[in-house]
Amino acid sequence: MRTILITLGTALLLAGAASAEERQARIEVSGLWCPSCSYIVGEAFQKSASVEIVEFEGHESGESGVYTITFDDALTNIDEIVAQPSTYGYSAVLLEDATQS
Repeated sequence: MRTILITLGTALLLAGAASAEERQARIEVSGLWCPSCSYIVGEAFQKSASVEIVEFEGHESGESGVYTITFDDALTNIDEIVAQPSTYGYSAVLLEDATQS
């Protein structure tokens, strides 16, 4: 019986790890009006678990930019990440979720 429980527990653990995936997304943020804004938005994104900012491409006007991020979908979801900048008054739109089916 103990062997069955250990085997079952290991299978469940591996199944959970197999379903987790590092994902990459591109999010456009508008409302950037000062040099500190891109930093503040980056901090907002990183309030979601596992978010790493890979790249920031500021638009020529300086009023918006695109963040390329990675995150572990077992720890957070893209909707939560996209919502983070709004808590600081910025607008964010998901442009691309590279691992989305």
